[in-house]
Amino acid sequence: MITRTLFILATLAGLFSLLLGGCSKDDDDDGGSELSNLPGYIYHEYTSEVMEIDMRTGEESAFFSYNAYSTVGWGLSRDGKLRIVSTREPGMYDRNRFTIVNAADQTIVKEFDYVPRYGNNTNNLGKISFDNSLIMVTPDRDNGIVILDMDGNVKYEMLGIGEESFTLDDDAVWLPNNSILVRFKNRLLLRSDPPYTNLNLVKEMNYENWGNIRVSNNGQKITFYINKHIHMMDINGENLVQVTDGNADEAFAEFSPDDKYLLIGADYVGLPASGNSHWFLKIIPADGKKYNLDSSPEVIRVIPKGSSSIIRANGVTAWR
Repeated sequence: MITRTLFILATLAGLFSLLLGGCSKDDDDDGGSELSNLPGYIYHEYTSEVMEIDMRTGEESAFFSYNAYSTVGWGLSRDGKLRIVSTREPGMYDRNRFTIVNAADQTIVKEFDYVPRYGNNTNNLGKISFDNSLIMVTPDRDNGIVILDMDGNVKYEMLGIGEESFTLDDDAVWLPNNSILVRFKNRLLLRSDPPYTNLNLVKEMNYENWGNIRVSNNGQKITFYINKHIHMMDINGENLVQVTDGNADEAFAEFSPDDKYLLIGADYVGLPASGNSHWFLKIIPADGKKYNLDSSPEVIRVIPKGSSSIIRANGVTAWR
């Protein structure tokens, strides 16, 4: 039974500083040396090549690649075991093909077509829940938040709030216990728990620019950018603190598997016309203190073993 309920350009000064200061420091680095005490794996991409860094060794290797013309996007489950890929099928103009892959051996676990209930759209993405039991499809032009089971069957639909429908400008992310956080109309942060019949206010977000929500693995903290820099907040909307500073802009902050560190999409360069917007990966402690990404000694630049260059990325970036 279906239940219905109701993303800055970097300053030229910041970029110039990065090119002068960052590159000169990189030349002296023994790549990977700073990463050896950190947990898990970092996944990053530039164009359609996705790479994996083993944080225990600092070594980088190929994770997978995809066809940039047919692939809409991809994501990883919270435990890193499953990859979900959305593609456009040749000759199809009203659906996406969702493929769920075992990340360890690259075998296909599930595959199905997602056909939106209303309108035609081929840009839908899927997000796997914390417990790997559900897939969330965020709003498109005509549909709200749709939640599927792992076979592609629609379980829940959330259309909006009252007379206000969800739109492309809205977004949602999973929380533990299959709850979700919803970014609505660029002004509200909302929460909904299963069976998703109510949306409850977490915090009014009275900021000109904010977004790119990331959730800690224990579900107690979230991060997002406000204007130029990263902020962290308790899941209940309290204790909002700024945790990054510097000359350039940051794009997001991804929690490490043990929730002790944040992977920052730093020194953001926005080039939407060319499709080459990108960021550089840096790491800070997730202790609620503010770190200057240009000068704080605690900042770790993500440089793989054998390399002298900090990682540049422009697609999905994850720490699992």
